[in-house]
Amino acid sequence: MVSRPMWQRMLEWVQTSTPGDTDPAGDTTEEVLEEQAVKDAEKAQSLIALEHARSGDLRLAGPDWMNKPRRLVLAGVICLIALAILVAGAVAGAVFVVHNAARLKLPWPPAGTSTLTLVGASLLGAAAWRVGQALRRRAVRARAQNPPASRTEDDQNPVGAP
Repeated sequence: MVSRPMWQRMLEWVQTSTPGDTDPAGDTTEEVLEEQAVKDAEKAQSLIALEHARSGDLRLAGPDWMNKPRRLVLAGVICLIALAILVAGAVAGAVFVVHNAARLKLPWPPAGTSTLTLVGASLLGAAAWRVGQALRRRAVRARAQNPPASRTEDDQNPVGAP
């Protein structure tokens, strides 16, 4: 006799029997299974698996709290790598620009061109940052002077107004 896998036997049992089933001899299916399990160790294991499946004792694994710090560290490492790539790209870009500026045919020495390019780029970046800060401050002041609660209904255009 060829032995079938346990999952196949469990599937067959689920499809063919219900808790109140009786066999032709009048015994309930559960009693017959228990008697067979006592005689055969393989049947006993099968019966135990069936009971676990029927009892609904299928618990989902809870959150693994040990993995949370690992994930946090992994996310931090990924962020540090991304930051290092951005910094390296910015430095490589600056070196590229300064190097190519030094190769220009200008009346002063290439070292002066490189220095002026680097200083000029730094000053331009600082000026752009200052302008951005001034625009943000101006927007905050405008919002503070005209809060939404101080508006009257006359200021707003109703949808159905003529």
